[in-house]
Parts: sequence; structure tokens; C-alpha cells
Amino acid sequence: MLPDTTGICISDSAFLTLPASVDLKKSKITWITPKNIEYNIKRISASKAAGKYIVQINDGTKTIKDSTIVVYVNRPIINIRDTTICKGLTLVADAKNPSYKYSWSTSETTQRIRIDNSGRYWVTANNKGCNYTDTFKVIVAPGIQTSFQSEITFCLSDEQKPLSVKAPAGTKFLWSTGSTANSINATKDGWYSLKTENKICGIRYDSVFVKLKACDCEMLIPNSFTPNEDNRNDYFFPVLQCDYSYYSFTIYDKWGNQIYTTNNTNGKWDGRFKGNLCDEDIYVYKIESTEKGNEKKVNRSGRVSLIR
Repeated sequence: MLPDTTGICISDSAFLTLPASVDLKKSKITWITPKNIEYNIKRISASKAAGKYIVQINDGTKTIKDSTIVVYVNRPIINIRDTTICKGLTLVADAKNPSYKYSWSTSETTQRIRIDNSGRYWVTANNKGCNYTDTFKVIVAPGIQTSFQSEITFCLSDEQKPLSVKAPAGTKFLWSTGSTANSINATKDGWYSLKTENKICGIRYDSVFVKLKACDCEMLIPNSFTPNEDNRNDYFFPVLQCDYSYYSFTIYDKWGNQIYTTNNTNGKWDGRFKGNLCDEDIYVYKIESTEKGNEKKVNRSGRVSLIR
């Protein structure tokens, strides 16, 4: 009927109550408490004195005896603060006192639980029958979201090869290139690393290996050359990745005059017109090509700087 021990929070009111099956009309009830003896009641106060409480129930044929030790205990103290965490991270909510028994809103009963979702949570601590419930809120804020994983491939012909990051306001960025922007443009193969830092998410490190490759029979076309006969970058020509059934490569000056043309896929402009050196300037190229097995003609045009 009664527990072996009854814990009562200091300054709280508490009662010892007999089961509903005990009939006052048919039974004689005697309570023996540390302060007095009471008769024929099913419920007595246990908040006036600690110690042993004994109850005897006599139904005329037999006497049933039971007891409990009433102890006064301190109310549990828990203070889990409302917390904002970064998405992708986990909050460890710790009630801290290992001597208490716990019941969480998540149905867990351990001293600590892990939380990674927004919501309002509570935990009830039990100190020998004295309970206290603490409620707290967790907010999961948008974290660091990169546009890449550990490796990313761009086509060489892509005008932009962005490595970008979404992050909460106030985030500081530092790329291995020295940039402090949230987005950079990859210019070559290799590793790029990023350090981000903010108050919520702390410090985080990300890295990505960038691969550049030729896509869809693209051409690699430089934007400058130096025809000074030093055997370095003396010719201007596109680097071809495919075979073509039709090919035309033409150079124009800034007034639209044609100064070089060829249908040979190995053709290279040496920076001359009719054997004479062309001036240091910006020239326009036009390339028309049809890939073998594909009847679609592709037109490419752009500018190239002649530097002596």
C-alpha cells in the first residue's frame, strides 16, 4: 500500500493516502506518526514531521500493517537555457545532477540527451519523490551551406566556375585564395579551402577539389599571345578536343579587315599580315566548326591581345 520511502520536497504539503479499496465503514484504521496517533482516516498529512509512518487496518478478521519512511529532500535544481544551434550541429542538453531520476519530453530517461531539431523541450527531475520540471526552447538556425561537396568538376568553357557558401549574417569568410567573400570563381585545378566563423556556428573548415575538363568538344582559346620569336607563346591558335568535318579559323583587326584565315585544324596565326608584323593591339577571332557525326555548325568569336 505504502512505498518503502516517501520523499517530500522541503516546504511542500504532502499526504499519505490509502487505496480506495479500504472501506472505512468496515475497517478500523490506526495511523502512528512521529508526532501523534490518528484514527479512522484514509489520508493524513506527512508534511509536519519526517520519520516512520505506520498504518494498521483491522477489518474484524485480520490486521494489516504497513509503513513508510518519510524524508524531506531538497527540490531538484535544473536550469537549461534557451539555445540557438547551427543546423548540422547537435546540442547536448545536460541536467547535470547524476543522483536524480529524469524524464524528458523525448521519452528519454538519461541525464543528458542530444537535440538537433527546433522545438520546446522539458525535463522532470525526481529527487527521492521530490519533482521539478524545467522547460527550455531550442532553435536550429540556418547553418553553413556550400555549393560543393569534396569534389566538383567544371567545364573549361564555363564563364563562371563558382564556389559559393550560404551562411547566417555576420559570418566571416577566408578562402585559401585570400578572398573574404562568400563566393569565389575557380580558375584552375586543385584544392580550395574555406574557413567560416560566426557566433552561432563557431569555426568551420571546408575544402573542395576542383577539376576542369573539356566538355562537349569545346575549344581551349587563349586571350593573348606574344609573337616575339622567343619560342614561347609565339602563335595564337585554339586547342581542339574533337575531330571536325568543317573548320574555319579567321582573324580580323579592329576595323573588321581580315588578316588571317585557314581551314586547317593545325593552322596557327604568327601575328603577321602578308609577312609583315602586325601592331600590338586587340584582334578579333571567329571560328566556325562542325563536329564529325554532328551536322550542327558551331560559331565561336572573341578577342585576343597581341603583345610584343
